[in-house]
Amino acid sequence: MPDRPRGSRALVLLAFASIWFVWGSTFLVIRYAIDGIPPFLMCGMRLFSAGLVLLVWARLRGDAWPRGREWVNASLVGILLPGVGNTAVTLGVAHLPSGLVALLVASIPLWMGLLSALGPTAEPPGRQALLGLSLGFAGIALLIGPGLFGSHQDRFEPLWTLVPVAGSLSWAWGSLWSRRAQQPRSPLVSTGVGLTAAGLVLLVLSATRGELAGWSPAAVPARAWISTGYLSVFGSVLAFTGYLYLLARVEPAKVATYAFVNPIVAMALGLVFAGEMLSGRTLLAAAIVLAAVWLITTAPPAARGAGIPVGEGAPARRA
Repeated sequence: MPDRPRGSRALVLLAFASIWFVWGSTFLVIRYAIDGIPPFLMCGMRLFSAGLVLLVWARLRGDAWPRGREWVNASLVGILLPGVGNTAVTLGVAHLPSGLVALLVASIPLWMGLLSALGPTAEPPGRQALLGLSLGFAGIALLIGPGLFGSHQDRFEPLWTLVPVAGSLSWAWGSLWSRRAQQPRSPLVSTGVGLTAAGLVLLVLSATRGELAGWSPAAVPARAWISTGYLSVFGSVLAFTGYLYLLARVEPAKVATYAFVNPIVAMALGLVFAGEMLSGRTLLAAAIVLAAVWLITTAPPAARGAGIPVGEGAPARRA
């Protein structure tokens, strides 16, 4: 196997900071962005603008444009991953603590492991991966299963926890499908097409839902516009660039650490800046889920099956 290209230590650390802390911060920033901007509209603007930036960047680099079926496949990946996934996160943050949503989204490696074990080319998971799957789904059940340990103490509607879980399932399934689908060779082009397509779908959906009726951009607080710009530029463009940089230079298991760092960052920011309090039950479930994610992401590749999970706005890399 050829050696991975090596980057400077400073750039590697900067890239890790982007996928750990920038992606971790996006859950709280989404709460600020939808304060004045309807959720589907905000997601559509965010993804569409990020996609255009990546496509222009790729064009300036001279990357090859998609051909034939590659347009459709890249668009579908974008709709399944950032389209459904990020919209589910946004709707979840509108009703739940942002730290809890980040924790539910950390279930992506669990779904990828389960779907890989059930797929047409499935291989039985190894003992470590099987333990991780068992722990992970037990932790999720503890989060969303009312009445498991008496009355539910958290200040949220349990049914809303299913929305980020469904988004994570869509992200996981789309990630696995993208590994088999013919896509553009350039990751920037592939992701740019996907983000643009997802953004267009969400903008149309926003219009059909009537979000534009009575909505006035002039009445939107400055913090909401700044937050939307942050999500587009930092969350979907710069952090994704750091993700690609690390994939080419660092062991996949190390890159995958963002899957359990992001919820910790999100919960800490939610507590400090939004006063989001989580119950002992939720914290116990968090410890279980994060331990499960660690077991899944550090399991041997043959046992894990799905490869590493993908970050915000980043389709799974083809093998």
